[in-house]
Amino acid sequence: MHYEIILNPTAGNGKAKKTWNILQPVIEGQLDYSLHQTDYANHEAFFAKRIAKAHPHNSDTVVIVIGGDGTLHNVLNGLVKAGSTLPLSYIPAGTGNDFARGYGISLNPEKALQQIVSTTKAHTITIGHYTESIKNEEGYFLNNIGIGFDAAIVSRTNSSKAKKSLNKLRLGNFSYLSKAFGVIYDQQPFQLTLQEQGHHYIFANAFIVVATNHPYIGGGFQIDRSANVNDDAISMVIAERKNWLLTLWEVIQFGRGKLAESRFAHHFHAKTLHYSTTSLEFGQIDGENMGNRFYDLNVDTSHYQFWQEPLN
Repeated sequence: MHYEIILNPTAGNGKAKKTWNILQPVIEGQLDYSLHQTDYANHEAFFAKRIAKAHPHNSDTVVIVIGGDGTLHNVLNGLVKAGSTLPLSYIPAGTGNDFARGYGISLNPEKALQQIVSTTKAHTITIGHYTESIKNEEGYFLNNIGIGFDAAIVSRTNSSKAKKSLNKLRLGNFSYLSKAFGVIYDQQPFQLTLQEQGHHYIFANAFIVVATNHPYIGGGFQIDRSANVNDDAISMVIAERKNWLLTLWEVIQFGRGKLAESRFAHHFHAKTLHYSTTSLEFGQIDGENMGNRFYDLNVDTSHYQFWQEPLN
């Protein structure tokens, strides 16, 4: 096999660069590879498209991503939009590493590499696909799309100076959690309209809205324990804002991974979901900011191949 490695050295506040320093001596002389190191935002998508063009029909090439969920997201979108079917693999080195948890990839770099090199056939998994009508956007996601509460946390966390310090201590999820309590007070409810399997719903006081491809969000918190990358459907969890105490309880249930199962949440499981907001709201996709804006989203499923043996 030939491995095209895309490295984002700044991911995880430099964790990805340290990961590469650990793996390079292992890889040298053992694997046939090329290294592409990013220098600016979304540079990985450029590399993905260039690799796709260089290997249009090569079944012996695998793309390895070393970075965070955002790096993996950009590489996936670059490959798919270039019409590539080159299989992906991932060595997690970011802040959240939620996809690694959802798929079953070791957070130990050497073990994650072993999961790649020991693989003999690609695994087809479900990924999310979305179109956004207002800004005429289209893309793919591996983790989730969130509007409201979790997206506001992502916006604050990604701009927080404390995030870097917590990353150094390997406490990135605490940065996410610490922002959650502030968002409880500031995040206002909003109207969400949802169409699912021929049914029409209006949630007048939506607060947490997450469409997810697997259980994890925010660096290891579980939004829906039933979601699975091998299931050809997207799960959606919606919780409406209640009085102060009940809203706090919803957030606690969110942190415990039990919100989707609670009586305070609306839980959907479908191949297609269409939903929209009537106000400006924060949005996030795979842990990356989508901005504060109106949304008219159609979410469905697609598939992609991963060249990596999942952990049992």
